[in-house]
Parts: sequence; C-alpha cells; structure tokens
Amino acid sequence: MTIYDSKEEFEKLEFSKPSGEFNGCVIIPTGYKHDSGFNCMKFALTSHDDVVGCVGGGSDVIHLNGIGGYGKLDNNYQEKIRTRKTDIVDWSIDCLPNGLIRIFSSKTLSIDNIICSDFQLYATSNYTQTKPLCPAGLIFKAYNEQGKGEE
Repeated sequence: MTIYDSKEEFEKLEFSKPSGEFNGCVIIPTGYKHDSGFNCMKFALTSHDDVVGCVGGGSDVIHLNGIGGYGKLDNNYQEKIRTRKTDIVDWSIDCLPNGLIRIFSSKTLSIDNIICSDFQLYATSNYTQTKPLCPAGLIFKAYNEQGKGEE
C-alpha cells in the first residue's frame, strides 16, 4: 500500500507493528470518541511513499518529538528541559490526494506504544533518507537553466 491509495483503503487498514523504519504517518480518523470528547485517530506509518504499519486507534492527540518536544525520556531528558536544548527536528505536513493529512520528517521516526491514548512520535536519527522528499535538484536545475544560478 502507498500514500496514493484511497481514503477508504486507509480506513480499512488493520493494526500492525511497523515492518521497518519509517519517517512519517498518515492520520486516519476512526469515527470513535475519546473520553476527552475529541475524535480518536489511527496512524499509517510510512517510509516515504510506502505504508509499513498501522498503529494507534485510541489516540486523540499527537505529540511531535514527545511531550514538550524534548524527545524521548532518556538519561539526558532533565538536562534537555533545564537547558531547553534539544535536537532540531524538521516536521512537515501535507494533504494527500485522498484528503488525509500526513506528518513526516527527513529523519527516521519511532513511537513508544502502538496503542495509546496520546500518540508520541519521535525523531530518532540523523537524516537517513534514500529518496528526497522534495526534488530540490530539479528546482536548482530549472533555476540554473534560466541562467540565474549555478549548480
């Protein structure tokens, strides 16, 4: 399955642990209400264009890079909070052709739990992409062909 499949296909996705690394997730409304009164979501985990798992279902919120944005709770967590220094994470959001929203990063991502009330999405590595998210080379090439820049 890819990010270009229909909204109906995403809604039919069964829950599964990720089968490999992922760098994004597609948000799928479940139609169920959380105790908070907000709608629950499940998440199709993606590696670029390919779906590699489906998690969540009971979540009414997404915490990007953990609660507070400081990353995973680890030995350095208190230091990160005290100094307010953490790794920079580039988050991007787009709306897929099927109308669903995708959150992604150029970093490899991880999660703590596959079913939880608050979904925490973490950046876990440096840039590891094998395919660019944006065809920047084409942009620079077109700009250069107009005689306005150098490659």
